[in-house]
Amino acid sequence: MFSVLRAASGPLAEAVRGFVAVSMLDQPWPPRGAPINRFPAMVYCGVTMITDGQVALLDDGGCPGRIAPHWTVFGPRTRPVASLTLAPLRCVTAILYPDAFRLLTGCEPARLKDRNDAGQAWLPDEWNEWPAALQARASQPDAQIAWMEQWLLRRWLPVRPRWDRNIGTLVRAPAMRKPADAAHAIGVSHRQLQRQALAAIGLPPARVHRLQRAEQALGRLAGPRGEGAPLPLARLAADLGFADQPHLTRDICDLTGLPPARLAAAVAHDPDYWVYRLDGDAVAFLQDTG
Repeated sequence: MFSVLRAASGPLAEAVRGFVAVSMLDQPWPPRGAPINRFPAMVYCGVTMITDGQVALLDDGGCPGRIAPHWTVFGPRTRPVASLTLAPLRCVTAILYPDAFRLLTGCEPARLKDRNDAGQAWLPDEWNEWPAALQARASQPDAQIAWMEQWLLRRWLPVRPRWDRNIGTLVRAPAMRKPADAAHAIGVSHRQLQRQALAAIGLPPARVHRLQRAEQALGRLAGPRGEGAPLPLARLAADLGFADQPHLTRDICDLTGLPPARLAAAVAHDPDYWVYRLDGDAVAFLQDTG
């Protein structure tokens, strides 16, 4: 499998979490087992262009459902999800902060929560440039990402003055600030923060905080450790403000579907969890680029 991972830079980093390009065209087909792709819950929105192959979205019971559109828009995910690869896959994804996605597209993140839909059903007409442009650069992931960066930057700069940085800190400075503390720092009531977060992010502040803190914990768990060193769950729980180690375990399970120990084993040995191994880390790129 080949992958290219890139964090946005400059002003675009305010709007874009990162870019991921993946190709499985070099792998033997058909594989020995069902090629499942498992993804964590997350607060982000984004767009994916499948330039080769096909995937079916799995339902909560793990059964294949509808075929994913080649040009897909997705919203915040409140639970881990999975798909089944039906043919050798090559795709590229732009992961956007939900409040920036709202400004760039006019789409309400809350309406896209837990959805993976055809891009043309949600996005403004100008976004219809993406499929052809990305398909034309399918064999050049660096060129795909460069094109997306330029396209997005030209549109982010004009809407940037309307960006509410205070609400933006809920998804860009995670884990350390609880919703009550965020409301106090911003100078609004808890109810006002609730309304503003639902409009800009699509999730209530408490849910955002929980997902972002678990994401940060996942990134820390995947950080450099000595060979064979145990995962310092109790210390990590204390560092990130969890009530205790079981609290941390519950939230990581909520994010990924597995508790930390089983997740570590899955990342090490289960091909279904390839997303968590991108760039050689035991965690997805979107977990570790901030």
